[in-house]
Amino acid sequence: MALVRESTPDDASTLGAVHVRAWQVAYRKLMPDSYLDQLSAAERAEMWRDRLKRAPRPKVGRFVAENDGKRLAGFIMVGPAGGEEHSAHGEVYALNVDPDHWGRGIGQALLDAGTRHLGGAGFDEAVLWLHPRNERAQEVLRGSGLAVRGRAAA
Repeated sequence: MALVRESTPDDASTLGAVHVRAWQVAYRKLMPDSYLDQLSAAERAEMWRDRLKRAPRPKVGRFVAENDGKRLAGFIMVGPAGGEEHSAHGEVYALNVDPDHWGRGIGQALLDAGTRHLGGAGFDEAVLWLHPRNERAQEVLRGSGLAVRGRAAA
C-alpha cells in the first residue's frame, strides 16, 4: 500500500533518481537514446532540491508516494494550467513512478492525491500532456476513470 504525502527538501535526491529512471524506461523507443542516456540523477536532484526549498506557488501541490511507507516510489506535481495562477484549468505537471513499482497502484494513488488537490484549489478540469505514443500512461489514465480527450500525433 502506498503512503502519499507532501514532498519535502529531504526527498530531492531520491526524486532525482526516480525522475531519471522513470524517463529512461518509459520513454525508451519514444525519445532518442542519446537524450535519455545523458539524463543525470544528480542534476535532477539539484533541480528538485531547489524547487522544494521554495514554498510552492499558489494552488500548486507536490506529493510523493512511499511504497509501504519505506521507499520513495513516485511523485506528482500539479497546479494551474501553464503555471498561470489565474488559469481556469488545472494541470498535472509531472507524474512519474519508479519502474520497479509499476503495476502496484502507486501512479493511481498519486493521481488521486493530485486530483483531490486540484479540486480543492477550485479546478474542475485539468490537463496532462502525454507523449502521443506513451500507451502505458494512456492506459493508466483510462483506468483511473478520468476523461481522456485529445488526439495523438500521426
